Amino acid sequence: MNKRNLTVTTSTKMIKSGKKYDVVVVDESHKLSRRYGKQHPSFNAVYKINGFEKCQSHLEILKALGKQIILMYDVLQAIRPANVTRKQFHQLTSEFEQRYLTTQFRIQAPKGKKYTSDDYINGIKYLLYKDTGLLKYTNFDSNFNRDVFKDSTPDAYFGYFTEQPLHNLIDWVEEDRNFHPEHVNRVLAGLVEPWQQKDGKDKSIMHWHEGDIYRRWNSSQENWINSKDEDAEDQIGSVFAVQGIDLNKVGVLIGNDLQVDPNGHLFGNPEHFFNTNGKFTKTDFKAPKNRKEFTFFVLNIYYVLLTRGIDGIRLGFWKNNEFKMYMEETLDII
Repeated sequence: MNKRNLTVTTSTKMIKSGKKYDVVVVDESHKLSRRYGKQHPSFNAVYKINGFEKCQSHLEILKALGKQIILMYDVLQAIRPANVTRKQFHQLTSEFEQRYLTTQFRIQAPKGKKYTSDDYINGIKYLLYKDTGLLKYTNFDSNFNRDVFKDSTPDAYFGYFTEQPLHNLIDWVEEDRNFHPEHVNRVLAGLVEPWQQKDGKDKSIMHWHEGDIYRRWNSSQENWINSKDEDAEDQIGSVFAVQGIDLNKVGVLIGNDLQVDPNGHLFGNPEHFFNTNGKFTKTDFKAPKNRKEFTFFVLNIYYVLLTRGIDGIRLGFWKNNEFKMYMEETLDII
């Protein structure tokens, strides 16, 4: 294929162009927009186009513009109320052929270990989703090797710090960078510290503070990994800056937007979640089903963050010791 018959674009631009294609391939189709108020107006503008007035999602329109549709979809990576819902997606793809990705190529377990990358992925799925009912929509294998979470050797793929999470994660990624300057390492975090888009232009605004360490959120969301900012490697990355991105060593701060209820189940707490468009409206949030969906968004954010590292990952618990204890018990670490 060449540039004459190949177009790389966004769903919004494609819909507005009105062009039809023989084949449409949608990467990260779980992020496709649906008709919903809390999002950029351009996403809803497509429903004003003649012929699409009754459509409820971008996916519904894309089906009308492509003879064959190929969708890369992960039910565990939808992170906003404005994303196409699971119900909408399954209804719109009921006649599609479904195939599973059976091997995780991004993650590479260290040589000489008995555990594999699939053991890690399945363990993270179990940790986050065991009580949600979502695992039946994935290729989850309950027979994963828990040794990946118990390995305490220096070259272990997984590990976590019990104290000074920010300090220890920064030290860990920087130590690896000293030995492997070609590595792209970052510390990432849940959306548990306030941030505004204009903050990215002001280097003096710091969002993360621990002792004598001050760090700011990623200054941009698009192409953040290749940012020319002097402090780019020191910035704390959000899910919006790394979805679809591969890193070498990753530190993840898990905050108190993810908590444990009296029944021992995980739930998302909106009081400690700082993404306006990641929440339902106050009216919508009164519905139990939407509170449950919000929990899924929080879980999905951490699923994305916890699956970015090629060569290793370490966790830190940001004002959230309860989740550490939940993790240790769930994965039989202690």
